[in-house]
Amino acid sequence: MQKLKKFKEYINKINQYEQAANVLQWDMQTCMPYNGGDTNTEVLTMLSSKSFELSVSDEMKNFLDNLTKPEIFNNLDSISKKMISECKKQYDDNKNIPPNLYSKYIQVVSQSEQTWQKAKLDNDFKTMAPYLKEIIDLTKEMYSYSKPNVDTYNALLDDYEKGITDIQLDSIFKELKDGTIPLIEAISKKEPVNQHIFKGHYPIHLQEKISNYFLNVIDFDFKSGCLAESEHPFTTNINSPYDVRITTNYDINDIRNSLFSVLHEGGHGLYEQHIDPNLIGTRLNTGTSMGIHESQSRFYENIIGRNLSFWKKHYNKIGEILPSYSCISLDKFYKGINAVEPSLIRIDADELTYNLHVIIRFELEKALFSGDLDVKDLSTAWNDKMKEYLGIIPLDDATGVLQDCHWYSGLFGYFPSYTLGNIYSGQFLSQIEKELGPVEHLIESDKLGDINNWLRVNVHQYGLMKSPTEIIKDSCNSCIDTKPIIKYYTDKYSRIYNL
Repeated sequence: MQKLKKFKEYINKINQYEQAANVLQWDMQTCMPYNGGDTNTEVLTMLSSKSFELSVSDEMKNFLDNLTKPEIFNNLDSISKKMISECKKQYDDNKNIPPNLYSKYIQVVSQSEQTWQKAKLDNDFKTMAPYLKEIIDLTKEMYSYSKPNVDTYNALLDDYEKGITDIQLDSIFKELKDGTIPLIEAISKKEPVNQHIFKGHYPIHLQEKISNYFLNVIDFDFKSGCLAESEHPFTTNINSPYDVRITTNYDINDIRNSLFSVLHEGGHGLYEQHIDPNLIGTRLNTGTSMGIHESQSRFYENIIGRNLSFWKKHYNKIGEILPSYSCISLDKFYKGINAVEPSLIRIDADELTYNLHVIIRFELEKALFSGDLDVKDLSTAWNDKMKEYLGIIPLDDATGVLQDCHWYSGLFGYFPSYTLGNIYSGQFLSQIEKELGPVEHLIESDKLGDINNWLRVNVHQYGLMKSPTEIIKDSCNSCIDTKPIIKYYTDKYSRIYNL
């Protein structure tokens, strides 16, 4: 059909602008010299604005009006139908947003991202507060055009996890707190794990060797991906499944930070690399939601990466690269990477307290958008929440309100995805073990590939072809369910701490 062919060519033009913008964003956060920021921001704004304009143009409207006619739409293949449906949804959401408003938003976010890196190093929240307020104001203004009858924060949540609301999250988070806080309290009465033994001097080039080794272990494809260093670890889909880029951040005093961020981002990377290549050029070649995406990163970081069987097979490799690690026993290492204790930094948090970090951010950003919290008071509110939930107070803003890049990149509503990801990962674990047997046995039998394949077949390959609800229902015959992850936490930590 000629009309469909022309539409695909038009969509490919949008994809090319977005691909170029993604490459530029990657560059800005990995290797761009600081003085190049202003020029690159201008280029990024132009590319993103052009993509936006094409997605809401009269030409796009004409394509959609024609292709959604029942006599045409009903005779299309499933991929074409889904591509058209997603483009129409995006068109309907964005058509009323003034292009100059969108350009302004992209420009401010880009400037904010650059400034944040320096502000974090300088422990300077006051510099970031005006950017943050402007991003929030611009976000509210854009959503007043795109979804005028929907609460802005709920609209943001829906963009990351379709159908989820703050009321649902309140209920889900309560279940998690009720299921895990008693466990945390029981562990707090046990003798703490000695973390000092993990401190040392570990050159970055040696940590890079370790990172590459473990990415190969989980079958991250370096022909379709790469690893770089950034202030905050992230994964970028340039053109999945063939160009997927991940980053980590190295602490020369402790390898665990980079080790587990690499496994985390590697999980994201595997998801993108396993997407069906037939979805390239359709706007469907990306993860279905951030909750499902985070389920994959948290699965590889924690369920695989903090599993004793995994380290029985691979711990010696660390000692080969870092001889000083040879004097740390496997048992001490295993207990150290699974130690449960309050911490300041979310990405370094243990599995149990991690969700409390997310709940803190959820409650704060909800308050920012409801008007119950002013940006100028955010640092104080952050510290109060840390004391309430974790019993500790950051010494400065660099380890407090400035530690994550998300808000300064405009990613409000994203944080709950991490905990939803934990919940989904528990459901996937439960189903994998029902079908394939205990994960420990699979790892010990060199069948990590079987786990990868199960996730590829049931989750990864579909990209945007299936919704998160459909993924969970079809693979696990369930809806969102906290019980599997709570059981996983309880069983695992009861063994480690002899509860």
